[in-house]
Amino acid sequence: MAEKLHVVMLPWIAFGHMIPFFQLSVALAKAGIKVSFVSTPKNIKRLPEVPPGLEDLVEFVKFPLPSLENDVLPEDGEATVDIPAEKMEYLKIAYDLLKHPLKQFIADQLPDWIIIDMMPYWMVDIARENKVPLIHFSIFSAAAYVFLGHPECLVGDGQKRLRPSWTSMTSKPVWVDFPSSVAYRNDEAVGVFEGIYGENASGITDGERVFRILNGCQAFAVRSCAEFEGDYLNLFERLIGKPVIPVGLLPREKPERKQFTDDQPLNARYLVEKGLGVEIERGEDGSFTRDGVEKALKLAMVSAEGKSLREKASEAGVLFGNLKLHQDYYIGRFVDFLKEKKRNV
Repeated sequence: MAEKLHVVMLPWIAFGHMIPFFQLSVALAKAGIKVSFVSTPKNIKRLPEVPPGLEDLVEFVKFPLPSLENDVLPEDGEATVDIPAEKMEYLKIAYDLLKHPLKQFIADQLPDWIIIDMMPYWMVDIARENKVPLIHFSIFSAAAYVFLGHPECLVGDGQKRLRPSWTSMTSKPVWVDFPSSVAYRNDEAVGVFEGIYGENASGITDGERVFRILNGCQAFAVRSCAEFEGDYLNLFERLIGKPVIPVGLLPREKPERKQFTDDQPLNARYLVEKGLGVEIERGEDGSFTRDGVEKALKLAMVSAEGKSLREKASEAGVLFGNLKLHQDYYIGRFVDFLKEKKRNV
């Protein structure tokens, strides 16, 4: 009897990231794959329970979050939800120190695959040293990654040419060769630009983290499906020159507290583009009025003009709720990829 495939999962320590990684872990376990889910003790304690019957296939691996000098992080703060925004850069420093125990863990376990988030760029070297193939799993949409994650626009001269300032994030990128309204508003772009390209105490920008991971991974997996954003999936595969694998629309669970992520405005634009949503009119500073909210709600829910939107939303609901499509087809294809490519690594 062949040994089960073993996958190590390493998400960033934000619940908006850990929950999708947990859901993917469960989906892979249902397909018979052994999963080691790595995080800190407090974060693992706050995750949902593994469904009955899968306890032997989903293993939680706990590494304490390293402490920093001068107690710059709150005591017991192990996730973004626990940390004030002005101290987030120090959470990245503590997270990066996990590379030391993880280096030993990977060397001891020698899993078949490592699946990582957008932050642990140092896993590229660890995977290479141990000859373990690496996949970058995005919790963001393919549309958001096409807009934000073109490797050429993340670092160096390419960034200076393609993304010289926040204003370059307010219109369709030159590399998108089909109609698209996915872009940031002025008030959104300023903060997102600083978050991706701005220096921080960890010594590496978020843009460079993603660049190194995209460069070093063997494939890119994304929580999406071809029925929903096929054009963006195909384009991103061309942009990175590596397999882009949709794993289906994994069920979302609510984080403990609502957290802003950089792709939320882009997803809103994409839903409008697809005829699945209505965007509330806003001022230049991002503010909106009661009348604007009322107008958007009426259009979406009761007006004759919103009939097409409601019909499309109903169709999308059927697509999003098609568990057989997402688990059997998309997860099934992902599992086939893991098995087939492992044999060829």
